[in-house]
This record gives sequence, structure tokens and C-alpha cells, in this order.
Amino acid sequence: MNYERYLIKRGKLDLLSSLEALDKELLNEKFEEFGVNDIYELKDYILDDFEFCLNESKDDEFTKRYFERLINDENSELKSFFAQDLESLLVFVYKNGDSYSYYIPTEIKQIITKLLDDVTLEAKFNLENAPDTPIIKDLKELLETLPVSDLKRIGGLLHVNRLSNNPKKELVKIVYNSLIDKNKLTDLIERFIDKEFDLLKDLMKNKGTIQDNNISVEVYHFLYAVGLVFIFRRENKFYISMTDDVYNVIKNIDFKKIQKIVNENTKVYNLVRSMVELYGVVSYSFLDYYYSLYYGNGKELETPNNSLLFCDRVDNIEIIHTENNMYFVHKNLKHRDLEKVLDDIISRQVKIKRKTIKLEELLKYSNYNYYEETEAKTKFKKYLKKKKIPSNIIEIIIKMISDMYRLGNAYINDSIEMLHDYGIEITKQNFQEILNYLIEIYNNSRIWTNNGWTPIEMEKEYK
Repeated sequence: MNYERYLIKRGKLDLLSSLEALDKELLNEKFEEFGVNDIYELKDYILDDFEFCLNESKDDEFTKRYFERLINDENSELKSFFAQDLESLLVFVYKNGDSYSYYIPTEIKQIITKLLDDVTLEAKFNLENAPDTPIIKDLKELLETLPVSDLKRIGGLLHVNRLSNNPKKELVKIVYNSLIDKNKLTDLIERFIDKEFDLLKDLMKNKGTIQDNNISVEVYHFLYAVGLVFIFRRENKFYISMTDDVYNVIKNIDFKKIQKIVNENTKVYNLVRSMVELYGVVSYSFLDYYYSLYYGNGKELETPNNSLLFCDRVDNIEIIHTENNMYFVHKNLKHRDLEKVLDDIISRQVKIKRKTIKLEELLKYSNYNYYEETEAKTKFKKYLKKKKIPSNIIEIIIKMISDMYRLGNAYINDSIEMLHDYGIEITKQNFQEILNYLIEIYNNSRIWTNNGWTPIEMEKEYK
């Protein structure tokens, strides 16, 4: 891409100042393109349009990762933006020594940062957002500080009915009584998976409080969401703490009786989570079959009673009830208007004679950092190396292409545009050669909408 046309002198970082630094001829073209009359209207249009488009795709994991990289590589020699971002005036290019760099205007960066903070509920409970206060051990005092929405969330996860029309004072009372009810807490703990149960046991050994700056959000988040623990920060130390009210009730619960239930929950959770990540959607009707396949070597097993309850958790899994079925779905597919898509994917899962995959193999796909080296990727790496592309850039390119194809939310034309943005010149002479590399990578990628099959494996099966 020709950056010269968009090149500016780096000065003030706000959007208005950045627009004022653009070439006047280009600026007039943008007035006409966006249907605005002056630079102030252009600024407002860019911000409104960007925020609207981002809200439409904010739940997409690829979008989140793209913007994380965009912010991380700002002012470096890496060109982590797409050409469309530059043309839409979301980033600005300036000369940085002998190369080009880019920056993101302040207002755009604030919108992106808010997206990254809001994209998952977990992000709201990280170390930076933990209140810088002494550890509070009184449950009622803490509940009174929570907004109504949080109180309703806790009540819902505790399966408390008729919360909607109660005033806050009454909600605090209802939630408090639920959290000191031994039977309700026992039922709740029987919905835990292994890592959460281990954390609870550690808390009980340490009188209800643990200091750990490295503990995984995934481990403690469900306990936080349901009000069993609260998060505190003192002098950059991160504390997870139970209140005395809850601690004193849980002391009287027999953990030995619960351990077996937790082990069963974990098996179902691991299985469904990995299948949802790989396939996008799994029918509840087939859960017994999958459970028997992966844990019983085909021998019929009964799915544990709590197999549905893990879906109360705050993760990528949602439940959708349709007229004839119930599905576990990836959060990106949760909308009602996608019911036909869910039926279609399930019908293909049933029709295709799926290659047997061991559970350990299947679980790899539940990690967004998953990467599978293939001969096709190795060939393309060698090609890019011959073209003098730096090794670190090659690794970024190949990982981006892998994610695009595996998650099924971008296609070959998108990867060609991405290559262009990374300075790989695509001409009439080399277009077919590059296209062949990308097609070979795509045809050998495991894609969840193909039920985890590569396109080549599917073709062989149908033949």
C-alpha cells in the first residue's frame, strides 16, 4: 500500500489534530466520501461509525485479538493495521527514522480500550479493577455496595426466583439469606469443576483469604460471580477473600461427599467446552452419545446429573432452547435468528462419519492459543523467507492466517489483504502462486464449522 498519501507529521494525538495534519486534497475527498461538510463533522462521523461497527463485532474473539495487537504494536515498525483502518482514518501513519510507524488517535484508542475491558465479564474483575480497600469480612456490608444488576446476577446463579420487582434493600436481604443457607451453598458447590473446588479448599485452609497476584481469572471468576468471594487490592497485592458469614457456613459442609460429583462435573465441562470450541454448537440430545464415546470407549454411560448446570458459568458457552431441541453454543452463535444455522451444523455432525478424536486431542482446540503446524504452513514460511520478510513478521502472519481459517470468521481474500498490509507486494505475476499457498493452508486447516474436519478430509469422506 502507498502510505505517502496518508503520511503526516506526528504531533498532537487527538483525532481532530490528526485530521488537520492530512493533505488538504485527501481531506476534501474524505468529506465527499463520508458525506460531511467540514472537519468537525468528519471527526464525529468517524467516532460514531467506529463505535457502531465495533459494537456489532465486539463478541468476536478475532476482533478482540486484532485490536490488542493494534495497540501493542503502535509506534513500532510493525504494520499491524489493515489498509481499511488507514483509509477510514482510524490510524495515522508517520515517518519514524527510515521506516513508517502508526499511531491511534486518543479517542479511537479509548473506544478500543473500553471494548477490550468489556469484551468479557472476567475483564471487569482483574487486579487493576479490584477496590483498593482493606479486606471486608462482613457479607451484608459488601452486598450493600453492589448495584442491583449484580445482586440479581448472584440471585439468578443461586437459582432464587422472583427477583425482578424487589427494591435493592429487599434484594440484599434475599441474597444474604441465600448465601448463608447451608443447603443452597451445598447445591452450589456441587456445580463446581475441579479448579474451582481446589480454590475453595485452599480458601478454607487459609481462613477464607488468599493473596496471589498470578491466580487465573478463569479459576476464581465463577466464585466471584456467585458472591462466594470478593476481590481486593492493597499495595498492588491481589487478594481473594470470603466473608466470615460464608466461611462459617461452609466449614460445616462435608467436602469428601462432594469430591466425586465435582470430578464428574469436570469431565462433562471439559468435553462440552472443547466440543463447542471446535464445532461451534453441540446438541444436548447427543450429549450422552459423546460422553460415552470419549469416556466409555463406546460403552453406554449415563451423563452426570449436573451436566447442564455448568452452563450457568461465565464463559464462552451459552444454552439456546428451540422448539425441538436444546443446544450448547459458542457465545458468537447465541442469537435466535441463527437457529437454522445450528440445525444445519448439527445435521452435518450426524451425517458425517466423524473421525474418532481422543478427548485429550479434542481439548487442544478449546485454547485460543492453539496452533497446529502443517506442511502447507511450512512451505509458505519458506516462500516468505525467500522474499526477505523478517522471521518475527512471518510468525505473526502464519498465526493470523491459522486463526482466521480455524475460527471460520475470515476467508482467503481477507488473508490476501492482510499480507498486503504487512508489506508483501501482490502482483499479477505472483498472485496465483500466493493464492495456491493460502488454498493449501486452508484445505489442511481444522475448521469448527466443518465439525473439526479439514476440507480435504471432508472431500475424501464424501467420495
